[in-house]
Amino acid sequence: MTTAEETAGDPGEEGGSGPDWTVRTVLGRLARSPLDGEARQWVLACLHGEEALEGLRRGEPAPDPAGLLRGAEERPAHRDPGRQGYLSRIEVQGFRGIGRPAELRLRPGPGLTVVVGRNGSGKSSFAEAAEAALTGRNMRWDAMPAGWRDGWRNLHYTERTEVSVDIVHAGDPAPTRVTRYWAGDSVRSARGRVIAPDGTDGPLRSLGWGPDLERYRPFLSYDELGRAVNGRAAELYDTITALLGLTGMTEAERALAKACARLAKLRDRPRNDLDHLIARLRESGDHRAARALEVLGSGELDLDRLAAIAADDGPADPAAERVLRRLRRLAVPERALLTDVVNELRGAAMELAMAAGTKGDRARGTVLLLRQALEHHERHPAETDCPACGTGGALGGEWARRARAEIARLEPVAESASAAYRRVEAARDQARFLMAPRPSWLPEESELGRIWTEWAAGAEIADPVQLAEHIEGTGRRLRSAALAARKEAGRRLDAPDDGWSALAEMLAAWVEDAHAAVAARERLDAAEQALEWFSGLAKEVRDERLGPLAAQTEHVWHRLRQERRIDLESLRLVGRGARRRVEVDVAVDGAEAEQNAPGLLSQGEFQALALSICLPRTLAAGNPFGFLVLDDPVQAMDTETVEGLAGVLAEVGAHRQIIVFTHDTRLPEALHRLGLPADVRGIERDATSNVRVADPAA
Repeated sequence: MTTAEETAGDPGEEGGSGPDWTVRTVLGRLARSPLDGEARQWVLACLHGEEALEGLRRGEPAPDPAGLLRGAEERPAHRDPGRQGYLSRIEVQGFRGIGRPAELRLRPGPGLTVVVGRNGSGKSSFAEAAEAALTGRNMRWDAMPAGWRDGWRNLHYTERTEVSVDIVHAGDPAPTRVTRYWAGDSVRSARGRVIAPDGTDGPLRSLGWGPDLERYRPFLSYDELGRAVNGRAAELYDTITALLGLTGMTEAERALAKACARLAKLRDRPRNDLDHLIARLRESGDHRAARALEVLGSGELDLDRLAAIAADDGPADPAAERVLRRLRRLAVPERALLTDVVNELRGAAMELAMAAGTKGDRARGTVLLLRQALEHHERHPAETDCPACGTGGALGGEWARRARAEIARLEPVAESASAAYRRVEAARDQARFLMAPRPSWLPEESELGRIWTEWAAGAEIADPVQLAEHIEGTGRRLRSAALAARKEAGRRLDAPDDGWSALAEMLAAWVEDAHAAVAARERLDAAEQALEWFSGLAKEVRDERLGPLAAQTEHVWHRLRQERRIDLESLRLVGRGARRRVEVDVAVDGAEAEQNAPGLLSQGEFQALALSICLPRTLAAGNPFGFLVLDDPVQAMDTETVEGLAGVLAEVGAHRQIIVFTHDTRLPEALHRLGLPADVRGIERDATSNVRVADPAA
């Protein structure tokens, strides 16, 4: 199999990949492009990322790309691509299925090692231990329930849980030992340390392998192989993009696409929100809402005029505001006062009823009559005839003397009845004082105005009992309506817009969005031109870079498929953002299939396809890991596919160190039958988790 080093440059080299390569490539092509100055600004901004693109959207100039080139020159040189690490030992204790310390010794360097044992013999524990030592996690664990993950510590071993790997680099005096141990109960409680070839001790981050472990992943389990094809489409896309050294270009394209989408959203937002704004304005009776509707309905939109309307915070109706201010100061009769007046009216009425028809009441009537007659006589002394009965000579000086004497005699008798009448009149006067006419400023048609008019009409009621009922009923309604009106007036005066404030805020926001839409519309055309150009360049580079990897994938598939009728036609990176994915085109019996590969494959063929895509990653240029650990890749494969896999593993093993853990004896049998070089080991585990691996063959 042709290695990636023979077909592509190292990702760290100029002309290969990496951020500096992306910048140089884009700048070189941009200099020869037909894009105008504004579109070029968008291309330059996307190289700096989303912050620069946002600044350009706001009208700021794009940063100088020379800064990116200077940053690239200041980065340390990439490692020697020929200096790859190989595993020489994996040691495990207290981890998963392994109790007492057990080790797997390996020949550091290219070659194929197959560790074979039944299920539960500790194979996967070695594979997972190597991954945990280097990464602190395991992709198989991540897909499992929490209860399963919590069973990571071996129950037969109570001492410290620890895993170690030794990695040999050519020219080093000793291996680099990477150790991870767990102090707590959580699988996330691991701590790591590194012992360098010179014996110095340091943290795991001192190796600087974090990005490469994500990019090249020297571990593949059965579960991960399944997710490679059936998992999230973007994951495989990102893996291959990183492998090809195109992450920088992909991220720049994605950022530029997001900027275009944001500009389009800003352009369309006012149009999308306009119907709702108009509906809200139509619901308002405010004169400013009517003015805004008039502007919005005109042929030419005047945003400045709309902004002025939104900023108008004066009263909607000055006359109505004066009424509100008077209402807020309105004096409302106290409930206790109304109660006192009603009680006094009823008490006076009762006293009057008790006096009615008594001797005192009759005496009071006679006194009133005589006083009226005397008053008439004093005004008309010459008239002696009685004006009531017409008796001649009835009135005169003698009569007047007798009348006054009678009044003097009857007044003491009439006093109790007179007091009752005086009490009724005083109570009535007090009630009438409360029933002032409706104020002229209070609208008669308002609820309070109608009740007040009814209330004031009670002043004409003479009967104290009826007057008390009027005050008690209508007075209660008047008080309730007055208090409500006063409260509402206060509320509306404290928020004088009467709903306009919220509408004004909505209108102002819409005007702001409309201004942003104008600016976005002006910039979007150039941004979309830049995106179209950049996407074309990215596709061209992706296709060019993907070619060798796709060829290797097709080669591996051809070896694995044996006599099957499905051919792998092409491997393509398509889409961007959330729609980015890897498409695999196939042909069935020489005819191109209309659907993507997954719809045509069996489970075993899925496994073979995943291996076809993932194995070439091991041979990629710049991969610092000279090894690949495969955990049970044979599941679901038929015998013919296993034979094809044996050939592929031996072929890759000529260039890399391949370690395979499997329970399926068909793989070592196929290797033996085909005469392929491989170091086959047996592995056993007893009932107390003691694991032993056969030593390498001499």
